[in-house]
Amino acid sequence: MDTALTNTAGEQVHANRLFEAEIGDENFNFATVSFDDAKVTGAQVCMAAGRHPVEEHVVLRHLPSGELETLRPTETSDLDNHKRSRFFVIKGDDTHRFFMEGLAMEWPRNKLLAWQIKLLAGAGDDQALSQDLPGVDPVYDDDDEVDVGAAGVERFKLRHRKKTVTVIYGGDTEFELERRVYTTEELMTVFGVPAGYNLDIIGADGVFREMAPAERLRVKDGMEFASHPPVGQSS
Repeated sequence: MDTALTNTAGEQVHANRLFEAEIGDENFNFATVSFDDAKVTGAQVCMAAGRHPVEEHVVLRHLPSGELETLRPTETSDLDNHKRSRFFVIKGDDTHRFFMEGLAMEWPRNKLLAWQIKLLAGAGDDQALSQDLPGVDPVYDDDDEVDVGAAGVERFKLRHRKKTVTVIYGGDTEFELERRVYTTEELMTVFGVPAGYNLDIIGADGVFREMAPAERLRVKDGMEFASHPPVGQSS
């Protein structure tokens, strides 16, 4: 039974009660830890994550609003009574500030993946991350790397994401495909690649790379493909 007590400061505390929290690293791998007090310091969170020394790490509190804020080693944070509180502990000594749909965030590394920023903001699978830049605002796929450490404060927003992407085969033929992972063989069937030919993906630098049998590829808008006969065989 949870017993209410009063400490020397006149605050109500609870005996025999544990407060759970999630602590993540820079790769968003989370571990669940328990604290016996509803208030924890940044140093306690860092030590609970097994990170030492404390002064070489940044502790971030992921607030219910979605915002991220630094928790200093001696600063306290109230743990949520109804659900697991979330923190990040990452090696570093400084953070880069950015905004996501008006939510203030900070991160001690220069890069984040788009899906990680979306997770912080509580975005759904039907939403895509976009960056507020002069001119055309780039839209990121979930596995794209996003720079949050550039000079100034970066601003991001969410857009409704189409369920399909448009890719190009053979230089000028467009195909509208479901946004998902395809195997080499599936793409060859969709494109109608001649029997015995091999499928190439064309990089942004114009370099052709032959796709391996059974290779898995997540298609993205604007991808280009081509095909060629086996080496030694003319088309």
